[in-house]
Amino acid sequence: MDFKQLRSFIAVIRYGSFTTAAAKLRISQPTVSTHIRQLEEELGTPLVMRNAKRIELTASGYKMYDQAVSMLAMHDKMLQSMRRHEADAIYLGASTIPSGYILPELLASFCEEYPDARFVISQESSQTVINGMLTGLYDLGFVGMSVKEDTLESASMFSDKIVIVTPNTPRFRSVDPDDFNQIVDMLRTEHLIRRKTGSATRATANRVFEAVGLDESALNVIAMLDDQEATKNLVECGLGIAMISEVAVKNRVEAGRMLAFEVPGVDSSRQFYVLRRKNVPLNDLAEKLYSYAASWDSRLS
Repeated sequence: MDFKQLRSFIAVIRYGSFTTAAAKLRISQPTVSTHIRQLEEELGTPLVMRNAKRIELTASGYKMYDQAVSMLAMHDKMLQSMRRHEADAIYLGASTIPSGYILPELLASFCEEYPDARFVISQESSQTVINGMLTGLYDLGFVGMSVKEDTLESASMFSDKIVIVTPNTPRFRSVDPDDFNQIVDMLRTEHLIRRKTGSATRATANRVFEAVGLDESALNVIAMLDDQEATKNLVECGLGIAMISEVAVKNRVEAGRMLAFEVPGVDSSRQFYVLRRKNVPLNDLAEKLYSYAASWDSRLS
């Protein structure tokens, strides 16, 4: 039993629908169903009746619902207690690219002006960071996808693009970077290393695949993972090619350790955003950091 299962169970009861619960939690309906089934299997009893027009609780479900609410309340109280130990810290949720390649320079620069700033940083997928912002887990979020949430405010902070990276071998050095068909054929036939679902990098890559007429199911995917450094290492060692943020591979490409290509005529640009919750006051330093991050692109110019 874990808190994800409990949150799914509570959401199903509150919203009376697996579909609505999944939408509110921003996960798939099969995932919600799996969470409920796992709870029922672990407890050895059905919790909800699925044959009604509206989801209804069994007798065991009523007992479990009250306990689940209490358990999550205790969990949230514990988190608040932990946060009090770091009362002066700014809690940041950041997806892979911002946490590894944008925040280090940004926060170092920020601390030159505000040396008293302290941070607690969690690295997650963009979607997980957004979820954390919605539940108040983080003061600020840094993600690689636009956000359509009424309770969140976002500002563009950094411009980048997705590139195709390959090993620096004679076979790939022979590829003409201006030949559209040759680049697309490389995407179609080569082993491809992909990011997992929920990644903004994957979403931008999917946009490129759609633009060149490549169906995702036809890709020759050899591995899927979330770790950016591991992805680069796999490419450099020759396992396959990958689509990755240019800022993440700049040093290796400049050092000649791998090659980078774009699809001619296809827009692979992407934006990174800083997030805050609307109508929720930030402490003074967090407020300054939000404004500082929102102007980061102009500071780099």
